[in-house]
Amino acid sequence: MLLQEVCFPQAAYGPTEIQKTKMLNGIKIVAARVSGALMTACTIMFQAGSRYETNDDLGATHFIRAMSSGSGSNSTAFAKLRVLQQQGAYLTCTSDRQTIAFTLRCPTPLFTTLKGYLMDAAARCSYHEWEIDDRRRLITGDLTRMPAEQRVLDLVQNACWAGPLANSMFCEKERIDSITSDTLMNYAALNFKSIHCAVASVGIPFEETIELAEMIDSRVVRATSEQCHPQPCFRSGIETHDLGPGSDTWIAVAVRGCGTNNVKHAIVASACGTGNMTQGQHSLDRTPQGPIGMLSQGDLFADYGAFNISYADTGIFELSLALHDEDSVKASQGLALQALNCTSIDTADKSIAMVDAIPNEDVAAAAETLAANRLSFSLKSYTDVPSTIFAE
Repeated sequence: MLLQEVCFPQAAYGPTEIQKTKMLNGIKIVAARVSGALMTACTIMFQAGSRYETNDDLGATHFIRAMSSGSGSNSTAFAKLRVLQQQGAYLTCTSDRQTIAFTLRCPTPLFTTLKGYLMDAAARCSYHEWEIDDRRRLITGDLTRMPAEQRVLDLVQNACWAGPLANSMFCEKERIDSITSDTLMNYAALNFKSIHCAVASVGIPFEETIELAEMIDSRVVRATSEQCHPQPCFRSGIETHDLGPGSDTWIAVAVRGCGTNNVKHAIVASACGTGNMTQGQHSLDRTPQGPIGMLSQGDLFADYGAFNISYADTGIFELSLALHDEDSVKASQGLALQALNCTSIDTADKSIAMVDAIPNEDVAAAAETLAANRLSFSLKSYTDVPSTIFAE
């Protein structure tokens, strides 16, 4: 056994140690020490997704994503763009219905110099009125350039939920001109609070991650209680969007799934919704692959796949297209999301151990939960409407 441990090859890259803490103001901190990393990533995440928008600020999260490249308290938009490009760094803002995440990816030695730009985007953005006006055309372009797959995934959730979870991640075209600086400032002040914040890093020393979190403390409002999730209400809705005759057809069918408050069921649902086991075709040819491949009925040009989305308290499981991308940015955002949801799946070893520890009864229970909702599904079609109705 000793010889086997000594001779077994060690991974040259990957998390070797996970360190965690929680500040007195509620900010959760997670840092992963990585060996052999040339690029590091740090994520500041808030539970402030589109589900927390109200009638007065619908579309605010879309504008906040676009304004992540805007001016902050310590830097202008031009300086941010120029310096980050010169240093080979990337600053991104991503959001869903649950969270907003600001991530800086840069060479390891430059993080100390560039972390101020991450702070400006996440907690110090000025939301100048003239910069918002400059980005209205960008928002309109986002709606125009949105791929059909992304649009159908967004709209199927409008059919699924009655309530805040039905809020789109994109600003409606009719509301683009109504978003102002005061709208974004009020939304950030209401939702960007320390108790709803998590800071995660990959390849950055734990002490330096804590220092970054302490900088956030002086900029965000301290909350006195946990954030209450508006109770979602699932409805078996159906929506159609006509693209005109002869257009491609995009259909998503969804049932109620599992939230991250039940980690075991969420893991099983995610496993059922990703990977080759549910892709529908082999990766090297168009041979249908069961059971989802049976839906194509021999059509070589039809792509089928299962997809799972888990929020804090609920989720959906649907038939759609699944794409995957794993890098340090995804790892950093994943650690932040785990911290916000009070779960711990740090390394591959722990993940495998957790999956192995799930008894068959829990797997069967998760499958039964999804199967029990098969009669109360939601349907979204993005296609030539008459043809879709005939197909139904």
